[in-house]
Amino acid sequence: MPITRRDFVIMTAGAATFACRSAEAEADRGLFWRVETPDGGRGIVFGYGRIAAALTPDIVQDGARLAETAKRAVLDMPNVQLPAMKVASTLPPLLPKLDASLAEDVRKILAAMRIPQEQIEKLPGFIIANLLYGDGQTNPNPTVGGVIMDRAKALGRPVTTLLSTTDVEHLRKPVDFDALDKRVDRGTIAFLLDTRRRVGPVGAYCDTLYRQRRGEDLERFTQLLTDHGLPQTQAFLDGEADRAMLLDRLPAMLKPQQADDLALCFLPIGLVTGSKSILARLREQGAQTSTIA
Repeated sequence: MPITRRDFVIMTAGAATFACRSAEAEADRGLFWRVETPDGGRGIVFGYGRIAAALTPDIVQDGARLAETAKRAVLDMPNVQLPAMKVASTLPPLLPKLDASLAEDVRKILAAMRIPQEQIEKLPGFIIANLLYGDGQTNPNPTVGGVIMDRAKALGRPVTTLLSTTDVEHLRKPVDFDALDKRVDRGTIAFLLDTRRRVGPVGAYCDTLYRQRRGEDLERFTQLLTDHGLPQTQAFLDGEADRAMLLDRLPAMLKPQQADDLALCFLPIGLVTGSKSILARLREQGAQTSTIA
């Protein structure tokens, strides 16, 4: 199936840990940040997510307002389509590897997604894990980022990208589906089902966290899921090189082109939250950042 830029990058975001959050973390909720660099660059960074615009009218409103303030828009990369995934039919089905009760729980959930029973019995582990990860998510088209970008274009704001189509091609790496599948075991599935019992369908919970602007929680749980064997779509691109290239090019893009210039930059929510985020690294370089919405 075709993977678009938004499908690839945003699926790296997940849900949240179940620990209590500090008052400081509560105060840091947000999806829009003002950034000022030591060399005079300034702009607004928006952490977009793979979520339906219909679920986030307040975020769309904030984005549209900021698009009116901005003089130009900057995307992380063009919306290129990566080659269709070709999953080997020789990958072994997961359900026979699970104990009876766990397998039956999986069958019930996937059947509720209207997946034919015959197909369920043949699915490999990494596909089942990603189906459980997306369980309950509202159809994300049109996305919140797409609608805000459409508003910027309607206002006549010029749009540029930090990475080119050629850059994205260079960042692509071969996908080893056999290795991805081997990461998923009984523990992975048990963890996902336990998560579902705690917070409900994981995809729907991810939507809720984004709607609540809890980007830090979203990033933390992504790592937690990965630690428990969930294959992330960052397997399709060189994530570290992608982050490094964006970090290297963003400051130059923030430099004003005229006196009242202000850039509205669209970056994946998974790259602008957490201790290793692009914003954190900009702060290490002397930039000032503050949450504005």
